[in-house]
This record gives sequence, C-alpha cells and structure tokens, in this order.
Amino acid sequence: MQAFTFNQRVKNLYKSYFSTYENISISLDEDQIKIYLIDDQNLDSASLELIKFEQYHQITFWDGYSQSEVIETFNEKDSSKTLKRFMKKLLKILNR
Repeated sequence: MQAFTFNQRVKNLYKSYFSTYENISISLDEDQIKIYLIDDQNLDSASLELIKFEQYHQITFWDGYSQSEVIETFNEKDSSKTLKRFMKKLLKILNR
C-alpha cells in the first residue's frame, strides 16, 4: 500500500473538517498550502497558510480580525499537528 504524501494528508484533513461548508476554499501546490474563508463582508477574512522552505515549514494563521500567529516547524509531523490545530480554530470561526 502506498503512503500518502503530505499534501494528500492535508487535503484529507481539510475534507474531514470542512466538507459541509461551501464558503471555505483550499489551494495546494508543491511549495504552499492555503486555506481561506470566502466572506464578502470581510475582505481580509480568516486564513491559514503553509509555506515550505528547504529547512522548515512556516505556518501562518489569521483569524480575520486581530489575531495572527506564525509557527515554524521542522518536520511534516509537527506541521500536520499545527495545521490540524488551526483548522479547528477556523471551524470555530465558521460556526459563529
């Protein structure tokens, strides 16, 4: 059985949290992952972004109002844990 790539695991996490929501989108490519809310009322809506550098991953979470967090991780396991935590925060924002 073939192991999932990091992007496939993130996409599966995304589907498990947000499959019933239409106002959230994901963009995946080799160097970057973006998850963002689609909100006509807020041009700077909540978002989650992961950028892959050679030595680390930089994960940025924006709640759409005032809180921004930037986390740097050095392996895919820590990156997926951090993404999962931030996806839960996005879910809370969606359910408000």
